[in-house]
Amino acid sequence: MKNIFPKLAAAALLSISGLASATPAPPTPLAHCGPGDIYFDVPGVAATTCYGYVAGNLINDSPPDLHTVSGILGTTFSFSGQSGAAIEHINVSADPVTHITTYDFAHLLTGNVIVSLHFGNGTGGPGNGTAFYAFNAGSGVDKFYTTLQASSNAGLYRVTSPVPEPETYAMLLAGLGLVGAIARRRKARA
Repeated sequence: MKNIFPKLAAAALLSISGLASATPAPPTPLAHCGPGDIYFDVPGVAATTCYGYVAGNLINDSPPDLHTVSGILGTTFSFSGQSGAAIEHINVSADPVTHITTYDFAHLLTGNVIVSLHFGNGTGGPGNGTAFYAFNAGSGVDKFYTTLQASSNAGLYRVTSPVPEPETYAMLLAGLGLVGAIARRRKARA
């Protein structure tokens, strides 16, 4: 009992003094963020969810930002258990003539994808903030685009295998049936 009292007293003092770690307040969402911010050259692919922050560059992998990103992925996108670190980072800039920014990750984007885009304080941008987008890339999207200016970097957080189309299952079953028929014929001849 004597050993527990000093530890409880120290914990109480730390919590009163504010030195104990507390959960940071969530950043303020960006007002402009929307699924239409990004677009694709593959028909039928579109962002379904967007969640943005006026919190600077959350893609920089600092410990507080990793904690914030992990919370965003878990609560907003139901992608929990992540450290908040991106699978891949890329630097980007808008074309000076068209003002279109191309996001081209080394990974082929397939299935359910979550990406984050950081916009700085440059001319024509939405302000210093990071936005997170979710979309289903199907069997593969090589790149996507945005006309939002002042882009600086992006992070890739999730890529899943696409769900096969019903035609794929039909071809698989037809192939298995054909292999079974050939095996039955060979067995009958022997």
